[in-house]
Amino acid sequence: MNASTLLPLFLKASLLLSLAWLAAFSLRRASAAARHQIWLAAFAALLLLPILSVCTPRWTPSTPAAAPPVQAVARTVLTITAGADEDSASTAIWLWRIYAAGALFLLGRTLFSQARATLTVRRASLLRRFQGVDVRCAPSISMPMVCGLIRPAILLSPEASNWPPERLRVVLTHEAAHARRLDTITLFLGALACALYWPLPWIWAASRKLALEAEFACDDLVLASVDRASDYAAHLIEIVRGLSGRAPIPQGGIPMAHASQLEHRLRAMLSPNSNRRPAGVRFFLGVSAAALALLLPLAALHTPLLAFGDGLSGIVRDPSGAAVAQARITIQFTNSARKEVVRTNDAGEFTAAPLPDGDYIVIVEKPGFAALRLSAVPVGPGQSGRLDLILQTGSIKESITVSDKVSADPSAPQRLRVGGNMQAAKLISKAKPVYPMDCKAEGVQGTVMLRAVISKEGSILSLEPINQLVDKRLVQNAIDAVRQWKYSPTLLNGQPVEIVTEIEVNYTLLP
Repeated sequence: MNASTLLPLFLKASLLLSLAWLAAFSLRRASAAARHQIWLAAFAALLLLPILSVCTPRWTPSTPAAAPPVQAVARTVLTITAGADEDSASTAIWLWRIYAAGALFLLGRTLFSQARATLTVRRASLLRRFQGVDVRCAPSISMPMVCGLIRPAILLSPEASNWPPERLRVVLTHEAAHARRLDTITLFLGALACALYWPLPWIWAASRKLALEAEFACDDLVLASVDRASDYAAHLIEIVRGLSGRAPIPQGGIPMAHASQLEHRLRAMLSPNSNRRPAGVRFFLGVSAAALALLLPLAALHTPLLAFGDGLSGIVRDPSGAAVAQARITIQFTNSARKEVVRTNDAGEFTAAPLPDGDYIVIVEKPGFAALRLSAVPVGPGQSGRLDLILQTGSIKESITVSDKVSADPSAPQRLRVGGNMQAAKLISKAKPVYPMDCKAEGVQGTVMLRAVISKEGSILSLEPINQLVDKRLVQNAIDAVRQWKYSPTLLNGQPVEIVTEIEVNYTLLP
């Protein structure tokens, strides 16, 4: 995994979570156990998504052939320069480092919490077994909880020996339900998914829903064994009240109650119309099959919008082997109008990333050198994307026409050719872009390429960016300025016509 794969991975994960929210909402009148199965399937799919994205055969939806190109007027090129205030590191690299640091921290915290919970279980003294689950006394805890991934155990504080028998019974029933349902494992999987997708705020909301539905499901099992729901609610309130001012609940296990969940749980257990039936095996198999049927094509999906390779990079040299600085690299996706423009640095190196997987046309230009054109340059899995390019010196061409025909008499009548007379548009009014101050302060440079349609009246009819590997603030700045431009109409045989043109705005920081 690298920085270029994060965006498509997060987009797919967001789609999975959106479908899980929709499914959970549609089952809002079903039992909590059923909704918990929905969230469990979603989190299992999120963890399998990166693995299947690599292992499954790549699927590329068919796309229609590109429309034939429209002849454009000469490209308009502007160069906007400003003094650089400070150097800046690559944004993509820093974003990757921040993501990796956050993921490693959360993963380490989760594993440490589980190790500490396992150690707490080993140090606790065995009291009894309840419904096939060990019940242990742990002096270090203040809230009844269930801990352990392989062999879950119920932990009680020493004060639990003073509880009324009915309170002890409902507590043990609730915690034993967590152990039998393997909720310690499911919540551990949820924590792993949160570590992997931590920049997505909705992953944390989904994790809370997973935990809350597990509590609802266990409460439903307890309510099936008591006479009145109000008695169980009273015991739960007393347990949470007794926690006030005590040590915080350690992570790594599932406590009997959280103060933040108490209101929701009380409202659910006191509702007379709640569905409290457990989820059956058929429902579990159906949800699993639906999640797998959705996950496989989504993981294999490979489109220019979702599948990004590492891009293209390389170095440009002259025939002597010296680096060629400030060479213009134009990269165009085959059968597409999208273009990206980068320039080599002082060492002759360039990088264009991320780029959608596929074949590209690469054109290298530098005044004084012959243009270099490469076709079908691949970008994708198994492709290095590293180019070592050598520019040859350019040649000067001159031409002269020698005719053996006698020149026509200027005074003789001339036959005028009708048709094919094109008078190109001319830019008559131009608002020059001003270098954005925030981009200047951050050292942001780039080339913005725009495609514009000039109307019959000479105004800008439509305007859209061609390239994407450029800061969006520069793109918006260029669009705001170019929208104000005014052209003289393009005349074809004396009649105004609409025409397409390309406009290039170079934002350059002076050293």
